[in-house]
Amino acid sequence: MMRKLELEQIAVMSIHYQFYPLRHFFDTVRELGIKNVDLWAGYPHFLIGEDWFETANEIRRMADERGIKIVCCTPEQVRYPLNLASEQEKIRRRTVEYLKRSVDAAVVLGADRIQAVPGYGWYDTDKEPAWRRLVHSLQELCRYAAEKNITVLLEPLQIIESNLVNDRFDAQRIIRDVGNSALKIVVDTTHMSLRGETLQEYFDLLPGEIGYIHLNESDQVPWGEGNLDLGTFLETLAQYGYDGICTLEICSLPHYVDADQSLSDSVSYVKAGFVEKFG
Repeated sequence: MMRKLELEQIAVMSIHYQFYPLRHFFDTVRELGIKNVDLWAGYPHFLIGEDWFETANEIRRMADERGIKIVCCTPEQVRYPLNLASEQEKIRRRTVEYLKRSVDAAVVLGADRIQAVPGYGWYDTDKEPAWRRLVHSLQELCRYAAEKNITVLLEPLQIIESNLVNDRFDAQRIIRDVGNSALKIVVDTTHMSLRGETLQEYFDLLPGEIGYIHLNESDQVPWGEGNLDLGTFLETLAQYGYDGICTLEICSLPHYVDADQSLSDSVSYVKAGFVEKFG
């Protein structure tokens, strides 16, 4: 079903503003005319620890005052001692509880989804035991999230981050094995392209299971600095009638220094792409 994508479907993530106050990020987003934010939850902006509630309310007020909607809560998981598939039960349990708190935080923030990553098993052993632990963890998390009307978005990652869910076939298997409609897949166009996959292949294999798009340039640099074809991505999303959120991420560390310029460049490039494709 061909549909026209709208700029209102664009969101931006706050992860590359780690050297700036969060209010600075929100002010910049408002100045750029963006209405949606994917909130990276990590130090120094928002640690989802035991005392998260007051901070979540303050962030919600910060967004509301600027007319901005927090559409997703993305708690830091890759660089923290967290792993949904860990063979150390203490670590696996800590991770599940951390993500349950993230579900609660999403409710306060006004978001209806959180992002999770698959974790990993030891790379020198059979990954099936780790896969079973991941499934068990996600089943518990999704049951909890479903009670709160929150969607859990799982992101296939590069092999340097996970050896469990890396491509569309892994994504299909995890959806099937977890068996809970609260679980959806987020497709990151950077990771996808490195695997030699396409958005069309994801939509064909996983109809109804793509819940979110990370619309990213190669190496997750600002749009226009890499080598991916934004126009092709937009055409595919329109072709498949995608009406969800497309978040722009910048995860290239040199671009954290002048975060405003990096975000402005990326947003301008994407806006121009929308105009070119959809008028």
